[in-house]
Amino acid sequence: MARAVAADSAARRPGIVAQLSLGALGAGLVLLVSLAWLTGLAYLLARLNLPSPVQLAAVDTVHVYVGIASIAFFVAKVARVGLHQRVDSVPDLVLWHRWVSWSLLVLYSGVYLTGVLLLISFPAPVRQSLANAHLLVSVWAAAPTTWHVWHHRQWAVPFVPRLQRPLPGRFLAAATVAVLPVAAFAMVPRALSLLAQVGAGNAWTSAAIPGVFLDRMERTTDGQTLVAGGEGLYARSVEGGTWHRITFPPDLILGLATPKGPVAVYVGTGTGLYASPAADGPYRRLSFPAREVHGIAVDPVDSDIIWASSRQGFWRSTDAGVHWTNESTGIVEPPTAWAISFFDGTLFASDVNGVYRWTGSTWEESSNQRAVVSLDPSSDGRLYASSMGQGVEVFTNGAWQRSDAGLVANHGGVRVVHIDGITAVPGGHRYAAMMLDGTATSIDGGQSWTGITAGLARGAVWRILPVGSGLVAATDHGIYTYPLPVLERPGVVWWLALIATGGLFGAAAVALAALPIWSGRALRR
Repeated sequence: MARAVAADSAARRPGIVAQLSLGALGAGLVLLVSLAWLTGLAYLLARLNLPSPVQLAAVDTVHVYVGIASIAFFVAKVARVGLHQRVDSVPDLVLWHRWVSWSLLVLYSGVYLTGVLLLISFPAPVRQSLANAHLLVSVWAAAPTTWHVWHHRQWAVPFVPRLQRPLPGRFLAAATVAVLPVAAFAMVPRALSLLAQVGAGNAWTSAAIPGVFLDRMERTTDGQTLVAGGEGLYARSVEGGTWHRITFPPDLILGLATPKGPVAVYVGTGTGLYASPAADGPYRRLSFPAREVHGIAVDPVDSDIIWASSRQGFWRSTDAGVHWTNESTGIVEPPTAWAISFFDGTLFASDVNGVYRWTGSTWEESSNQRAVVSLDPSSDGRLYASSMGQGVEVFTNGAWQRSDAGLVANHGGVRVVHIDGITAVPGGHRYAAMMLDGTATSIDGGQSWTGITAGLARGAVWRILPVGSGLVAATDHGIYTYPLPVLERPGVVWWLALIATGGLFGAAAVALAALPIWSGRALRR
């Protein structure tokens, strides 16, 4: 008889899932989701080109950990309420209440799915699309979540602290178990999001020569000096210090080159071409026969061979600037000759109609990209062509291709992208200086870009150089600097530790907060 009663009691005893506290599960999920939304505000600020109050790598770590830990509460709550119209121990439910719950199931599944996919090393454009989807689904989930929490608040009220009623000890312990481990990971943050990896979240600051137009900036070949030109010629040590003005004729500087060889700096102006063996001068005027020198290129093999662009087309000197020959055959509009650069043993140049390649006796069209104002080679075998209107194209493996995904387009329905120049550094990082929209950074060799404009004054950015642990930019309003955060990518061990810790501690928090307490063989709420 006793055995029969015990068996009947065991048969009527609800399973573990049915004994989970809906109030504790809901309160715990709201706590973790609120933390995720709070950290998400830092990404929103960065997307709005505003500085983040917290380094984005640290935000990445907290955001991902909280997301992983919240999955345990989400799965437990879905298992507890099920997918049926009726929910055990929840009276007075009507169908549209469940519609809201089912919509939340879909939305949160989308949030978790896009979040997981963002952790995979997809190409930057795909990651940007996933980030947009993650943000949109999170925003869409906000309204039904708010209604759901308010409508079922009576279940969570016991877990909400008040002045005269502290939190239940078990729930407080569970919240601590769920959240506390994130502190350890925050001490060793990793750049997980695309925004963190491009260095977003900080702000540009005006650093020197305020209010002075500067449209050129280069580093000398020995790597010791920065030279900037525009309304005057200026220099500064790469190691730091102040910018000082160099004695130079009062001409507007239009071109700047710092080649290898006995001449350290060439300067092009509206009236001619100058050269100096040192950044600080003295500068001598070469016998250049034309005006408005924008582009200067020195042969990397023979420093006596100099090319320069002008209002009268392209000119070449083979004796270090003593004599010059006009070499504009093949150029469609010689008066619009502009950029010129050596790349992989070949000379490239541009006018308003396109980009050309020098064959040894004439110019041949290489690209029909119009209004190219800068031709910038990289050390990994790419040549970037920046255009006033047609964005960026890159020449690699013998062909040109568009390379400006993510850059801001102007003029409404017509895609017009104004780029002043590209600076390439080893490792795939590229920095774009833009006429109307500040700066942008690429971490995939220029295939896609992320804008970084916080702190910049309105106007053009003409050139960006990485210097030390930051960036230096020449702009319409002087020199600006940007501090780059020290970035560390996550390794396999770090990832495994984060996922395992978030999952295990999240599950432990669910058990501690929502399961009944064991007392002998009986279960009590």
